[in-house]
Amino acid sequence: MGETLIRNITLAAAVIVAAAFGSGEVRAASPGYCAHYAQLAVWQFRRSRACFGTVNAMWNPAYRIHYGWCLGAAEWVARREDARRGAALHACGY
Repeated sequence: MGETLIRNITLAAAVIVAAAFGSGEVRAASPGYCAHYAQLAVWQFRRSRACFGTVNAMWNPAYRIHYGWCLGAAEWVARREDARRGAALHACGY
């Protein structure tokens, strides 16, 4: 009887946690947001040249690369990438 009660409490807790955090579905960023993201990423790249001088996935002049990546990412992930680039530029003095 005790094991059944523990199992039921565990199941109820799991249902509550799942409901609190949503369905677990991760939505990709919208095309409108991704257009903004890509424009900003290209602008940040231009500023980064004075600091870093590198081209890679994070620092890239190609709008289409940033836009395409964003379309496949959750918006919160794209916002995090933008913040990382912004923080790096800020640390560099921009």
